Amino acid sequence: YQRRVRGPKIKFNSLRLPYPRVFAMPPLDRENRVEPQPEDGDTELGPMGRHQNEPAKKIYKIDDVLQYLGKVGRFQIVLIILMSVIASIAALRILFDLFAAKNNFNWSCTEEGEALGCIYEEEKMPCDISNNSAIEDSTGKIGNGLYWTFNDTRESIKSDIKMACKDKSKFTLTSSIFFIGAFFGVWGFGRLSDIIGRRKTLLISLGICVLQAWVIPFFKNIYVYLACRCLDGAAFGGYFLIGFVLEVEYAPPKYRNTIGTALHFITSIGMAMIAAWGYFFPLWRDYAIALAVPPTIMFPLCFFFAPESPRYCLAKGDEKEALSLLTKVARTNKQEMPSNCELYEDVDTAASLTDVLKNPRLLRCGLINMGGWFMTSLVYYMLWFSAKNLAGSIYVNAAVLGVAELPGRVFAFILMEKVGRKASFMASMGLAATCVLISAYDNATCRKVMYGFGKALSGSLWAIIYLYSSEMYPTKIRNLGSGIGAASARVAALIAPFIGDALTHSPIIPYIVVGVAGFLCTVTFFYVPETGGKDLPQTLAEFDNLFHKKKPDPKV
Repeated sequence: YQRRVRGPKIKFNSLRLPYPRVFAMPPLDRENRVEPQPEDGDTELGPMGRHQNEPAKKIYKIDDVLQYLGKVGRFQIVLIILMSVIASIAALRILFDLFAAKNNFNWSCTEEGEALGCIYEEEKMPCDISNNSAIEDSTGKIGNGLYWTFNDTRESIKSDIKMACKDKSKFTLTSSIFFIGAFFGVWGFGRLSDIIGRRKTLLISLGICVLQAWVIPFFKNIYVYLACRCLDGAAFGGYFLIGFVLEVEYAPPKYRNTIGTALHFITSIGMAMIAAWGYFFPLWRDYAIALAVPPTIMFPLCFFFAPESPRYCLAKGDEKEALSLLTKVARTNKQEMPSNCELYEDVDTAASLTDVLKNPRLLRCGLINMGGWFMTSLVYYMLWFSAKNLAGSIYVNAAVLGVAELPGRVFAFILMEKVGRKASFMASMGLAATCVLISAYDNATCRKVMYGFGKALSGSLWAIIYLYSSEMYPTKIRNLGSGIGAASARVAALIAPFIGDALTHSPIIPYIVVGVAGFLCTVTFFYVPETGGKDLPQTLAEFDNLFHKKKPDPKV
């Protein structure tokens, strides 16, 4: 070797290389050497047998591939339909108690009850009358069926389950227990989806929804009912949030705003439809069975048609599976994948809640995001639960409240197209807080008008905060970050019914407190980045790039 190479001799021992002092290199047999042969269709080979005309690999990010494939195609349309039906199911499950546990005013006192002083009053349940509660306390017996009877106990679970008046507060927990389950569900399923994938977690949460939905109508026990409602809330925290994230991750950047807003538009329609379900199924068990059918149908459909997220696969290092999923998108949409495509693999391998706490920017955005979720939910459910005293038919009121959100969804879509996510949220929250403050003015007409505008604006806030959160966090913690934010929204939903009850005692202070809190939340959003027109961040480094003051294109 030293004889063949001109120049100074190399002392291998002095360089401490793991090679022997002398190399025995065989002489080159130029006459008998076998040259690499070109394949069919190739005319020339380069050095080391590589084809001269072989194109180099091109590196793409997932957003680049989705943008390359063009507009929303058949694949995205099928996914949108699936997730829209799931969003409607979520709306029906949230408002399940509205008609299942409604007040049943069709009752009368028995002869034995009248002898003990039972009193009937219109638009009141038996236990809402102090004389009737006193009869139970004095005799130690349950009055339902003994001192008073309902004309048809099957109309509501409140009349079907015989409970003492002192236990009637358990029925008030049915709405709160749902959001307790949702509080743990959005965090638990959000974290689980980052571990085992979006598709598996979606199926698990939807399966829990189906299971409890079929248990409720066949048990006459308040504790079974409360347990099922808690599981119902936990499942809701899974399939609704994950379905939204999955839909957004498959959306081309240009159409992400449209697809995200459409899902919440369908949710509002589902809330308006709850009145029709309650009207056509007046008996609570029939109503419960009817509402158990949609998730039962959706489970096998999601099993066969719901895809895994390519971003999740790429974050886990499975580039082959991510490329296969994108190839399926191209094939379904009748498009061609980019030639020699190689996906961008710069993703974090250990992003977790610890990374959120260590990164000051990520921690700050996470806390502000939680505040946004909290105030969105508080304004929305405060208006919903405090509207229970509105005069008129319960079916008409429920339909109107649901329809009132539709203009807000359209407003959110237009506003995000024009000014981006950040300014849209700040404008909607500021206007909603203004409506709440004006509602403190004791005028029935003014309050109804403000409730209508407040419901529309709170509907726009839901559409914005879901999309904003899904675009802000890196891939490895996107569901975790959105899940923690949604969990704070469930805390607000737990508080909202108590605010609605507080308004009956103090009709001014609750409005002022919520309105001022809404303005404070608006101010904090000055310190979060705009995400409109930017690629979804894959890593913590790309998240930091969101803070670069590059003017975004709000139409993307």
